[in-house]
Amino acid sequence: VELWRALAPLQTVVSFMNTGAHPDDETTAMLAALSLRDGIDISYACSTRGEGGQNDIGTEATEALGVLRTAEMERACDVIGLRMYWHSETPDDTIFDFGFSKSGVETMGKWGRDRTLARFVDILRTEKPDIICPTFLDIPGQHGHHRAMTEAAHLVMSLAADPEFKGSTLTPWQVKKRYLPAWSGAGQAYDDDLPPPPATFTVQADGIDPVTGWSYERIGQQSRAFHLTQAMGRWVPAGKESDAPLHLAH
Repeated sequence: VELWRALAPLQTVVSFMNTGAHPDDETTAMLAALSLRDGIDISYACSTRGEGGQNDIGTEATEALGVLRTAEMERACDVIGLRMYWHSETPDDTIFDFGFSKSGVETMGKWGRDRTLARFVDILRTEKPDIICPTFLDIPGQHGHHRAMTEAAHLVMSLAADPEFKGSTLTPWQVKKRYLPAWSGAGQAYDDDLPPPPATFTVQADGIDPVTGWSYERIGQQSRAFHLTQAMGRWVPAGKESDAPLHLAH
């Protein structure tokens, strides 16, 4: 298994960055298929440390919970070879999970728009992904933190490539494509009030890894099970796996 996974990246030089607002926002099964099957280099840019989330295993909250969720996220990354980047760099960073919001404008106001975009540009210029893909859509009804990160993913494509951008001293980088999810981001606490965009490309994520015999969905759940504070990880019966439809936005 280790040899197979070490050789898979020789198939391509393509790199793919998923973006989200919280630990556990990553699209794990899709990323597992892209990385372990297709050899695509994968990374995840997360704005907050999840300080405003639940805690199913203890009493830690706010900054202390953020420490736990940081460790959970980084361990979850190990399962699928996901390289991790954080917008929030210190416990007192303005980019903070301040709790539930419906507004991307409110979120950007609290995080600091210039701070968020400058940090995002630094991440893109460091990682140099060919493709970026937010996990959620910037539409009414969706969590404001998710909306802010999806808007930011749109804005930073031009900012990261602009040598005149004053918020970063790193070498400019042009992201080639930006995809959006062509699925609903509805959840227990929020809902998408508009339908998703049409799929223009589908990642076939319902297959089986030929060496381990695990589905990519199951490998994804092996990763998600490390998000213990959020009670993540579930059993996916054979035949219940799903693909990941995407919409080419840029």
